[in-house]
Amino acid sequence: MADVVVVGSGAAGLAAAVAAAARGARVTVLETAERLGGTTCLSGGLAWTPGNPDDPGTPEDARRYLADLGLGDHDAALCEAFVGAAAGVTEELARVTPLRWHSVPYPDYHAEFPGGQEGGRALEPDPVRLPDEVVDRVRDAPNVTAPITYRELATGEWDREEVARRRADGTLTLGRALIASLLAGALDQGVSVRTGERVRGLLRENGHVRGVRTDSGEVPGRVVLASGGFERDPELVRSFLRGPMTAPAGVPTNVGDGLRMAMSVGCALGNLSEAWWSPAIHIPEETIDGAPMYRVVLTERARPGSLIVDGHGRRFGDEGQNYNDVGRSLHDFDAAAFSFPRVPAWMIFDGAYRARYNLGPVRRGTPDPAWLRRAEGLSALAEAIGVPAPELVATVERFNGLVAAGRDTDFGRGDHLYDRFMGDPSAPNPVLGAVAEPPFYALEILPGCLGTKGGPRTDDRGRALHVETGEPVSGLYAAGNAAASPFGFAYPGPGATLGPALVFGHRAGEAAAED
Repeated sequence: MADVVVVGSGAAGLAAAVAAAARGARVTVLETAERLGGTTCLSGGLAWTPGNPDDPGTPEDARRYLADLGLGDHDAALCEAFVGAAAGVTEELARVTPLRWHSVPYPDYHAEFPGGQEGGRALEPDPVRLPDEVVDRVRDAPNVTAPITYRELATGEWDREEVARRRADGTLTLGRALIASLLAGALDQGVSVRTGERVRGLLRENGHVRGVRTDSGEVPGRVVLASGGFERDPELVRSFLRGPMTAPAGVPTNVGDGLRMAMSVGCALGNLSEAWWSPAIHIPEETIDGAPMYRVVLTERARPGSLIVDGHGRRFGDEGQNYNDVGRSLHDFDAAAFSFPRVPAWMIFDGAYRARYNLGPVRRGTPDPAWLRRAEGLSALAEAIGVPAPELVATVERFNGLVAAGRDTDFGRGDHLYDRFMGDPSAPNPVLGAVAEPPFYALEILPGCLGTKGGPRTDDRGRALHVETGEPVSGLYAAGNAAASPFGFAYPGPGATLGPALVFGHRAGEAAAED
């Protein structure tokens, strides 16, 4: 019987633990934090799963779509393995854990590309009620305000009484439902789960990884690195990550422990300059585990009556496009000014927008918070945020003219299915509306990420590869944000972080149990 040590308890780690235990291994999960789930708990819990029963496309569609999105940067062999295994892994996890799935009518992020789909590829965990001894071990999600599902949000069809019932009886949704279900399945199979135990290094013997060293001692076994990315470690961010990134949305324990361990044994590394990018906001005094908390800006950008400008007071892109592409665009460098003019950027909106829509956790109809910039005129607002007033006024006038004409011919906002999906279907135009009714507001937009996506390169079974030989490092595996993403540059659709995390976490657990 093999001993397997899983470092980290997010989707990748628990999928690895479940798979290894199901194949007869003695499994120990080690988690730095006091509670389990990592960044997965802060997420929507969606898994991008081509080939699932509700996917209207074919495997060839998915392969073509990933190849076109990758711009030559993706790992074709791993993408092939992912497409072939995704549906089977989600089905097996549903067989051996309380996890149950339903599809979400959420389009691929570039549904207009060949092979892209208008919905059906994203799977979401069903709401789940589990014993307190399981739920109490799962970390909170301070960024989530209610136990609602993505399907309910996407369709607008949800019952207030049902949501109240879930809140009262502890029913979990979204990422916490995914983690709690995987955890329950792992515990049922005898997996040992230890929290508050940070792994400090790998144990090696004759070139073979034989376990890990923690603050409390040694834990023997083949090792699966699933400790998340390195977005919360300033040194690693400066060393590897492209572009400024000032708003990490991952949990504070994502400090690159897995990356450092992989480097210590000579692993080949990949994708280190990339992340799951996003525009983000920081609300003063909001924290997570004592560190600043950053909120991803999603639907707010696509709703009519808003636009985003840079430090020059000018628009620079389609505000309603998916968060990864908008987040990446914030890294632009102005060679003439020798500056990053989009750090920060500003979402500009008016009184009508403020009255109609929520803004992150700020509800419509509530008093304006002190941190939200406000002025009665655009020139005064420009002065308050430090952008040239003539440019901001001209930008808003130009935008309002495009709104009146019914089409954003400058940047194509609303031309893509994703933009319209994220907008307001009840508005005359779901994504375009004039910014004209005082007072005027500015929300500071920061360049952030959901997590980094670089680490040791792996084969299609999650085995970490050596930099010199290209062969597997004996006894070492990696998955999730602790490994190099198979998608490279690309972010295919909703759940494209957790989809491969589950698939390659599961495959790494299988391999660790069977090698």
